[in-house]
Amino acid sequence: MSENENELTYINSDGDTVFTSAFLKKRGTCCKTNCLHCPFDFTIKNYSIEVEEMKLKHLKFANEIIRDNKPVEQSDISKMLLASAFGKKDKLRTHHITEDNLSNFAFGIFKGHACAVIEFSNKLSESNKGKSNSIVAGRSVKNLFLKKEFQNQGLGIEHINLS
Repeated sequence: MSENENELTYINSDGDTVFTSAFLKKRGTCCKTNCLHCPFDFTIKNYSIEVEEMKLKHLKFANEIIRDNKPVEQSDISKMLLASAFGKKDKLRTHHITEDNLSNFAFGIFKGHACAVIEFSNKLSESNKGKSNSIVAGRSVKNLFLKKEFQNQGLGIEHINLS
């Protein structure tokens, strides 16, 4: 069991005490009020992870999220399909956001809260810049780095709104 699975509450950036998925799971049943960290899949059926453009001033915060977390693992089937299509990657990749690769990343926002850093497989083309939904248009997600508070409630790449 990881350290954050034992934490029942945390203080958010607004100074509010927030119940974790561990607290809600320990309670035993879902209250069906769309709790931010609902471990019973109720909230993730009603909300998706929205994509928000990352600005240069957010580099430090984003790199802290990446440094402190492993990307959400792909399913075995996805890994197998990608490996057969593109070859197996044996080398550990280092993830670090810089001014040069900033357009490959975005923030994941869940119920109005920054919950993750999203890494895209392909760059944002110049022709898409400035258009609505240009952050995600024609792009695929490579990695999802969830903040520790959001890791034990079932959020994954499939919950990202790419429309």
